[in-house]
Amino acid sequence: MYTRVLIFLYIVDYIMCCSKFKNRIIKKSGRSHNMEAEKLDEKKIFDPNNNANEALERTLAIIDRLGLNKNLMELETLGYTTVKGVLDEDKIERTKKAILDRAEKTSGKKIDLNTATEKDFEGMTYLHYMLYDDVIFEEVMMEEKPLALITYLLGESCHLSSIGCHFKGIGEEGVVPLHSDAGNGVPSPLPSYSLVANVNYALTPYSKEAGALAMVPYSHTRSRQPTVNEMMLSGDQANPEAVSMDLEPGDAVVWHGNSWHGSFPRQIPGIRMNLAVFFARHFVVPQELHRNSVPQEILDRNANNARFHRLLGSKQAYGWQSEGPNYEIMAEGPKGLYD
Repeated sequence: MYTRVLIFLYIVDYIMCCSKFKNRIIKKSGRSHNMEAEKLDEKKIFDPNNNANEALERTLAIIDRLGLNKNLMELETLGYTTVKGVLDEDKIERTKKAILDRAEKTSGKKIDLNTATEKDFEGMTYLHYMLYDDVIFEEVMMEEKPLALITYLLGESCHLSSIGCHFKGIGEEGVVPLHSDAGNGVPSPLPSYSLVANVNYALTPYSKEAGALAMVPYSHTRSRQPTVNEMMLSGDQANPEAVSMDLEPGDAVVWHGNSWHGSFPRQIPGIRMNLAVFFARHFVVPQELHRNSVPQEILDRNANNARFHRLLGSKQAYGWQSEGPNYEIMAEGPKGLYD
């Protein structure tokens, strides 16, 4: 907790310094600071020769440029934050179409997102491993604002853990009990820093009756999973601390991996559709394996994007076979919380 307070105070001090620095530049030159120069500085992120201690300042500079300082404060205090309007209408519709194509193929039914009843689709199913279904998923994975907050939580070296959709229709079977994403056998107490972190994009309107995402404020500080009595989100035993995340399509919720979350059952016709882009620290085993399995077409399309390649495991040294370890890649591994 002491460490968390120190980091929080550091962020406040940094934001204030950034504001004062910008004011001095404006007064001195009569114009705002050079954004192109700032973008060039951000390219240093993936230079392994940079001092790992500078990583937090690099990340905070990006967050400041993107106007996400309030979101950063919410992440530290609440354990989650909503970034409004991340996806524009075109990206929303393209993502919905790609997901609906998969859902109809999986279920063998035609599904109307606005009018579907229990007869058309009941409860919830998770549509997994969607990155290669359509180019739109590459674009969403690389959305700058959520990715900046993910970088703060997990470090510049983080990788994609999974990308999929919680496709939800009417019914109690669609409820997801409260839990922390720090799973896969992580023992309590959970570390105060985030091992994993999620970006949950709303693709249809979110409300409690529509089966919205549920978050428990401040739960990331408890450093444990909820008990059986704390997990419930429906009926008389529903956890009163759970907050419905009422969102518009295109909004994104980013949360610390320790934060308790789930989703309410949908009570009205239609489908609640999201896209969950889940990330993990460099040393955490991803849910989906992408390293050495990314189609060449996708690698070529993103040939000049070092961050894209790293997110898909290009700098993962472990998992070797007969070829043995790659010590050059090992040397590029993170040295602290933020690189």
